[in-house]
Amino acid sequence: MKKLTLLFSTAMLALLCFDAEAAVMTVNTTNNVNPLPVIETSLMQALTNLHDGDTIQFNIPGPGPHYIKTPDAGYPFITNNNITIDGYSQAGSSPNTNSILTPNNAKIQVVLDSRDGPEQRTRLGSLNNPGYGDSESAILAVLGAKNFKIRGVSFLSRHTAGSLPNPFNQDPGDPEIYCIALINDATNAHVSGCWFGLDPDGTTVAGGRSSVASFKGDNGASSSGLVFGTDGDGQNDPAEFNISMGMGIAIHLETPNVKVAGNFINVFPNGTRFLDLSTIVLLDGEGIEAIENGAADNMVIGTDGDGVSDADERNIIGPLFTISVANTVAEFWDSATNITFAGNYVGIGIDGQTTLTNDSTLINIRNRSSIRIGSNFDGVSDPLEANLIYNLDNSFIGFHENNNENDGADAARIVARGNRLVNNASAVLMQDQNVTIGTYYSTVLADSTNNFATTVSTNVAGTQLWVTIPPPNTNNYSTAIVDFYEVDPIALANSLVQGKTFLGSVIDGSASDLDLAANRVAFDIGNLPLTRATTVAALVTYSQDTGLATQAGRAVTAIFSNPVTVNPVASPLRI
Repeated sequence: MKKLTLLFSTAMLALLCFDAEAAVMTVNTTNNVNPLPVIETSLMQALTNLHDGDTIQFNIPGPGPHYIKTPDAGYPFITNNNITIDGYSQAGSSPNTNSILTPNNAKIQVVLDSRDGPEQRTRLGSLNNPGYGDSESAILAVLGAKNFKIRGVSFLSRHTAGSLPNPFNQDPGDPEIYCIALINDATNAHVSGCWFGLDPDGTTVAGGRSSVASFKGDNGASSSGLVFGTDGDGQNDPAEFNISMGMGIAIHLETPNVKVAGNFINVFPNGTRFLDLSTIVLLDGEGIEAIENGAADNMVIGTDGDGVSDADERNIIGPLFTISVANTVAEFWDSATNITFAGNYVGIGIDGQTTLTNDSTLINIRNRSSIRIGSNFDGVSDPLEANLIYNLDNSFIGFHENNNENDGADAARIVARGNRLVNNASAVLMQDQNVTIGTYYSTVLADSTNNFATTVSTNVAGTQLWVTIPPPNTNNYSTAIVDFYEVDPIALANSLVQGKTFLGSVIDGSASDLDLAANRVAFDIGNLPLTRATTVAALVTYSQDTGLATQAGRAVTAIFSNPVTVNPVASPLRI
């Protein structure tokens, strides 16, 4: 009996200890200053009294939305592991249930509000952390806390000068404000179902510096494993979509192993109305950008192509601009490998018709990097991996000058296949710019200076496409894949060739190639899904692997061929 009593007591003690360490705290007031003792619990109190595993829920009385003003000195640093802040627990709120290509119908009732100033932020300079300085602050600062999760919250911020304190003239400075700052090894955070810089009314914009920021901290520690948006696991993925509006840099990172999926960036909830950039007043001389990452190894932007929820992992990216530097959709400001940019809508709304023009490059990339833009053609979700990229009014790729180093041998390796490209203002993949075609392809082609152009023609009967391929450096790339596209007529009117619709592929030397000579392809037009006279072009990708599938770092895409107009032909009879 004594033994049973001891076992029961031990079990109860363990349960009580677990309860003490993992509690549900319910915020029931917007008053962070002087909540009623015992009766009310403020968000400030809840964050001050966290233990590992705690969940913060909301039950604020009255009709929402409920605006919780950030304390003047900010909230305490979140240092406990496995913390969840659940805004959707508030009565009247509900997560989005629609797919990414339909309007976002989330109803958010909890708002963290830092619009008034002059402070209402947690200054980060006091950390003496190499990732953050005196010119930076946050609404919520997560310091080394693992598995932080937040959902169903609106963040309203403000643009600041981003200035440092100057104690000599008693100037406190005006630091930039991140909605969420991940500091040191705050790994595996999941930020989902939130609206950043957008009021629950769906129209009022109040952006700040970034929706989320994460930079390398002490001893190079990083907050790897961040998921911003949906994790794409097939479980309530639409509920995880974020909206980010009017941020200086929406997702501002120096962090590997990140997934950014299922987000509207500078696109209102209806998915077809874009942010009016003229309404944003900037004080720091910067701009309105989408994504930056200075340590982007294994980063996925959009669809990961694993066959689960791939259609809902797209990002819809609206208008962008910068004041002081060239604008880009995604900047990788240090070398990084195995980046994926797939399934995204850039410059076009969810209806596939409403468009805008961005004076932007698609990416800006350094040497010793590798990225896949579009499909890998591994047979899983290939059409969903194609990006829709419209109206980029700048060079398609922004190459950092260090891609010239080692005579181009270390230049970034870019594979771009299967995408829908419309009215982009430069050649694809590249044109002679600060990195020349000859330099970029110096280790890809046998003679990148004199023989870099793919040419296409037809046989006399008009039944075959004849493609002449720039010979590859076979020591590095053994396979040449020819993708055929219907050409975008808008770009063609401006003497630019880019693929609007993917039509099919052939490997040089394969059974479908009717020309036995190396670096020449003859392909039956009947293999292409044509219903009318169509202007087509070829795009060659050189790969280190056999087969149609291509991987970042093991393949490089060349530039589009000349266009040629062909007519439908009956499919060839194979015996």
